[in-house]
Amino acid sequence: MEDIISAIGIFFGSIIKFSLATITALESDLGLGGSIANIIGGIIGIVIFTYLGTFIQDYFVKKFPKKFGRKFTPTNRFLVRVKQRFGLGGIAVLTPIALSIPVGVLFATTLTHDKRKIILSMVLSALFWAVVISLPYYLFGVSITDTIAKIFGR
Repeated sequence: MEDIISAIGIFFGSIIKFSLATITALESDLGLGGSIANIIGGIIGIVIFTYLGTFIQDYFVKKFPKKFGRKFTPTNRFLVRVKQRFGLGGIAVLTPIALSIPVGVLFATTLTHDKRKIILSMVLSALFWAVVISLPYYLFGVSITDTIAKIFGR
């Protein structure tokens, strides 16, 4: 029962922050069920923010124009460079691992209005990153948090 509740938490967490939910599912030893909950949650998040994202974005820009209006920050400049060099594919690759799903999908909606194209590229990217992060753990027992701690000297 505890694993089911944890998998539900992973599901909802991956709707917003896919990479963190992936690592949490692995470190919690939820097994394949946790990984599947993570992937399904990420896909649901991508679909939700693709179809409702523009409405949410318009609402916040109208409600809080100073906070959510157009600003040129270092992060925004980086995203614009990625958009110019790599297009939707570049944003899709960065979304699950570096950006959050809402941010990546909302940014992708500014690139194209083809929702199927956005969903396909984001889902493929989420599946790619889920495999890249999970496969070493399941095949070789490599803990991602231990590896990161060794890289940064902790």
